[in-house]
Amino acid sequence: MKKYKKYVVAAALLIISFGYIFISNETGVARIFVNLLTFAGIYGLAAIGINVHFGWTGLLNFGHAAFMGIGAYTTILLIPHALGREGVVVENGLPLPLAVILGMLAAALLGLLLGLPTLRLRGDYLAIVTIAAAEIFRLLIRDFEDITGGVYGVIQFSDSLQNMRPNFITNLATSIDVSSSQLWVGIITWTLIICVLIILSRLQKSPWGRALRAVREDEDAVRALGKNAVWLKLQSFMLGASIGGLSGILLAFNYGTLQSSTFVPVLTFYIWAALILGGVGSLGGPALGAVIFWVIISGTDSLAEFFFDNANGQQLAGVRFVFVGILIMFTMIFTPSGILGKKEELLLEIK
Repeated sequence: MKKYKKYVVAAALLIISFGYIFISNETGVARIFVNLLTFAGIYGLAAIGINVHFGWTGLLNFGHAAFMGIGAYTTILLIPHALGREGVVVENGLPLPLAVILGMLAAALLGLLLGLPTLRLRGDYLAIVTIAAAEIFRLLIRDFEDITGGVYGVIQFSDSLQNMRPNFITNLATSIDVSSSQLWVGIITWTLIICVLIILSRLQKSPWGRALRAVREDEDAVRALGKNAVWLKLQSFMLGASIGGLSGILLAFNYGTLQSSTFVPVLTFYIWAALILGGVGSLGGPALGAVIFWVIISGTDSLAEFFFDNANGQQLAGVRFVFVGILIMFTMIFTPSGILGKKEELLLEIK
């Protein structure tokens, strides 16, 4: 029975979360629900990428926004789009599936280039370097306006994905009064999460996956056995980066516009919050944590209005952060390994 206790708790939390969404909103429940699941799926996919870094290999990556950004920009700039302050239209481009693959490869390549000089660092030193790398990437994207659109961003690229939307999705969205484009992105996101988790499940049970966990637990012992620990960490960094790049692509399509201001450091910390809530090292934990995180983000407006009359955006954001912080604190106190995490993950000591 103990074995299934965490899954019962996870199911109960999901039921409570979704119940709160339905009870606290009299109108537009379907729109809120689709919006929540779409964002939760994108953040959950990004958290799965960080979980490969930290949960599997013990790498403290605090610059995940850079991998999301390079995946998004590479993909969007390779398909038809409009760019910059003048709205320069680029009508020709690659097929979307090929552009997505190239975007994920670009994220993996950034992981390789960043990892080569930094993965010999440990713990908080690696975290500092990855934060700096993410900020450097964002500033470069902002300043190279002729290539990336700068602060004006990239627009008019969503048709490449929406033209692939089946008619029954459009009809379903119309019948429940939700955005058909966001519903399509949400369905694709959760389909990709399932596919990624199946692949990672096989990898985790393979000799390669066990080697990564050995690096996480005792890197010196891995070296003593003749394994190349740095190369294993590079492979993990590239895999997690490519998954992060995929989540960045989906985030861009969900917004319908691509801005450098999207990939700020706080984005990475949101994803870390989802990972901590769901459980480090578990396969489905990041996705579960992302759902709970977005329930808090989406459902605290009424609580903010209870504390503040005519609450403004800053007060709403403050209340949301307070509740996320409280939830993380209680998670660390009562289930330190996260909702679906494993106790053995607590043995990890980052040096």
